[in-house]
Amino acid sequence: MANDKKNRPDHIFIDRKKYDWDEDTITGLQIKNLAGVDVAAYNVWQDVPGPEDIPIADNLSVDLTQPGVEKFFTGKKTSTEG
Repeated sequence: MANDKKNRPDHIFIDRKKYDWDEDTITGLQIKNLAGVDVAAYNVWQDVPGPEDIPIADNLSVDLTQPGVEKFFTGKKTSTEG
């Protein structure tokens, strides 16, 4: 719908790089694939104002129709096992 298009960006940012995205939602797994990172070795977070960014699981869907939700970053998973 034309109204939906106005409510979401036509791109997202992952690790400060711009990617075209033409859907209303995106999952953590889709973000990893766009960024070209090892899906098993990396995590994804949504970059939000304030001290706590939001972790995005592979199967979690982010609603991109909400304002200010189009920035994400990836990072290597760290092991806490000894």
